Amino acid sequence: MRKTLKTGGLLAALLLTSTPALAHEIVRDGNVGALLHIEPDDAPLVGLPNKTWFETNQRGGKAITLINCACVLSVYQGAVKPGVNPISTPGLKTEKNKLAADLMFPQEGAYTLVLTGKPRPGATFNAFRLEWVVRAEKPGGYGAHQH
Repeated sequence: MRKTLKTGGLLAALLLTSTPALAHEIVRDGNVGALLHIEPDDAPLVGLPNKTWFETNQRGGKAITLINCACVLSVYQGAVKPGVNPISTPGLKTEKNKLAADLMFPQEGAYTLVLTGKPRPGATFNAFRLEWVVRAEKPGGYGAHQH
């Protein structure tokens, strides 16, 4: 019996079978799943750049990056509403097989992050739309982590 697991396969299993035990939120659409991580400590801060990564994979563990995806990130204040434009569409880049962006939140409150993607020629995943709701706090505010 083989005792080792490929990291990509394990990640794909985690991405495609959401589990509440994980610290980060995984969302799925069709054959695509993604894990969101925001610095610092998944508690975004108002008025500061927040380094954000989307570990996005298709079923089977293959990474989705800007090489194989026409991906767009849109940031909405509050919920996404018909006819309301995002407050920003930060540029995405690929870092270590993850999509990455620096996000700035102008004030405290809830924001919806929407990551959409369409496969480039040769890619085998379906077009997707993934959403996360995050809450930005003022540095040192009530929601900030104390270390």
